[in-house]
Amino acid sequence: MAARGPGDLSQDGDLAGFAARFRDWLTEESAVVAPLLAEHSDYDLRVDNARALRRLLCEHGWGLAGWPEEAGGLGGSILHRSVVTEELFRAGWSGPTVFEHLEIIAPTLVRFAETEFVRSVVPSFLDGSRSWSQGFSEPEAGSDLASLRTRAVRDGDDFVVNGGKIWTTWSKWAHWCLALVRTGTAEERHRGLTMIAIDLSSPGVEVHPIRQANGTDELAQVHFTDVRVPAAQLVGEVGGGWNVALYLLARERGTLSWLRHCAFRHWLTAGTEVMAEDSDRQLGAVVLQLAGVRAAAARLLSRAADGAELGPEAAFNKLLMTRTEQSLFDLLREVDGVRVALPADSPAEVLQQQEYLFSRIVTIYGGSQQMQLTTVARHVLGLRDG
Repeated sequence: MAARGPGDLSQDGDLAGFAARFRDWLTEESAVVAPLLAEHSDYDLRVDNARALRRLLCEHGWGLAGWPEEAGGLGGSILHRSVVTEELFRAGWSGPTVFEHLEIIAPTLVRFAETEFVRSVVPSFLDGSRSWSQGFSEPEAGSDLASLRTRAVRDGDDFVVNGGKIWTTWSKWAHWCLALVRTGTAEERHRGLTMIAIDLSSPGVEVHPIRQANGTDELAQVHFTDVRVPAAQLVGEVGGGWNVALYLLARERGTLSWLRHCAFRHWLTAGTEVMAEDSDRQLGAVVLQLAGVRAAAARLLSRAADGAELGPEAAFNKLLMTRTEQSLFDLLREVDGVRVALPADSPAEVLQQQEYLFSRIVTIYGGSQQMQLTTVARHVLGLRDG
């Protein structure tokens, strides 16, 4: 029997049928899919597999489900994309590597970039042939993005960019960087910022990978020296970069939590194979936290599918997500410390070590935990200083 495609995506109400069709397809194509879901300790190989998986999913329509037609998609909503994510994890996937940014950057491009630019770059993001990094933090502007110094100056039909970004995730493998730059004065703070898409193959761009404690080159420092960027690659308006950044960060803190909670379930399932009976209380606490993340993520997904703004509640999701991630890997360390503490040979053990070490810093990326707490206090709970 020929493998079935996504079918009618015009209504979100048939998500169960959509999920069933995708599971059938995974089974029918298991000989091709299974090697792409396999765990590998070599990050370059994992990136290659992620690209190949994106290509395969798009060839059969599944990777295009939930994306608008102007972006090269088949229609539907983020709910269809979330079903694909969950079913892949259920099939043994350990995650999208460089394409974790797909749910953060691609929606931002669709929302704010010129339609012609969206049509020229988003399809290659969906099919895995091109990937993106996110250029926000700088050596002297981390959580305080309004103080960033990378500058873009208009010169005819181009902007000329000078400066640098740091902690730009996956820039080693990226083809594009969505960068927040200063087009106004330093005194204007966030009002003088603009979002722009930079081709990392442009003259004047240097990418220097940063080796992390977990042994991967996931982060990088990127330098821009007289880099010419066509004005058509603006994402939003000149001086409107802060609003674009807030939209993007709401997805990094909010809807991304669905993908992350699927990954947490993957690691928890693997960890239960070696848990002793006296781990029940710790395990129960983590399961409850996972349920909380799932419920909160599902709520934001529904809002996003309805076209609503995610707002400050995304900060609450980020707090739940990071607490759960650290609780999970603390549990795995307690029940089988060898897997997270000592050199390992098997890909599964190496990956768990990498994930454990990464979990130590999750309260920093996407805005520090203190910033998220302040956002929730002021904008969700309505509390004020004093």
